[in-house]
Amino acid sequence: MHANEMLLREAYEAMAAGDGRSLSRLLTSDTTWVICGRGSLAGSYTGPEEIFGLWKAIAEQTGGGLQLDVRDVLANNERGVVLVSAQCERNGRRLDEQQVAIFEIADDAAIARATFIYEGPDEYDAFWAD
Repeated sequence: MHANEMLLREAYEAMAAGDGRSLSRLLTSDTTWVICGRGSLAGSYTGPEEIFGLWKAIAEQTGGGLQLDVRDVLANNERGVVLVSAQCERNGRRLDEQQVAIFEIADDAAIARATFIYEGPDEYDAFWAD
């Protein structure tokens, strides 16, 4: 298994467990997460504080956060792609979407950037609409 595949699997294990300490070791102060779409959570989040703020908002709005099922991980020395099934409930609605997460890996074996794209962008945006 490639080292960056292991890094990304470790990141998803930490997210699934709500283990911010383990996840923070994989981020830098400049790590940027981009949530694509037009929903209330769409945008760019830079640094652990903003990224953890995003996860806190997701947990608060869904009563516990996303359930993430990693389907596959593809990685090389610079990038990785994670195919994920994501589920959660919010305000009586259920999200059950396939997600593609594209990661750029920094030289120091940390996540430099992550972009999260959903298979059904309109459904995803509607789920997070206020």
